[in-house]
Amino acid sequence: MQSRRVSRRVVDSDYNSGISECLYWNEKQVADWVEEQGFPQYKQCFLTNCVTGRMLIATDTSALPSMGITDFEDMKRLTKLIRDLIGIPKLHSKRDVAMGCPKVAYLELKRRTGHKMDNTTYKSFKHQHRHFFSPPNKW
Repeated sequence: MQSRRVSRRVVDSDYNSGISECLYWNEKQVADWVEEQGFPQYKQCFLTNCVTGRMLIATDTSALPSMGITDFEDMKRLTKLIRDLIGIPKLHSKRDVAMGCPKVAYLELKRRTGHKMDNTTYKSFKHQHRHFFSPPNKW
């Protein structure tokens, strides 16, 4: 199941480019995944905060306490599981996003909503912004 606003073409294109389909999960799918990862006690936290796949991109140890998740070990495990699910490395600074991997920059962009973002694919993003990332053949 995916967001109503995102076309199947975008989801398929992103999936074929190595972008996790979880980016397009709704709140229930995210909460179910959290429960399946061994955190049933936090399922309601994710539902209450309406965390979608797009919002998972910004869900890290600094965001979890405001959602009601305060056990530091759980926060570290959840953050790692989320990064692994989405397929992004641990970032050490915002500069890593700006100058690093185009996949991370794309995922940051996809946090936004709207018609343009909903219809932007990873492939088109890489093409449009190819001059920002080097070496281009690495990604």
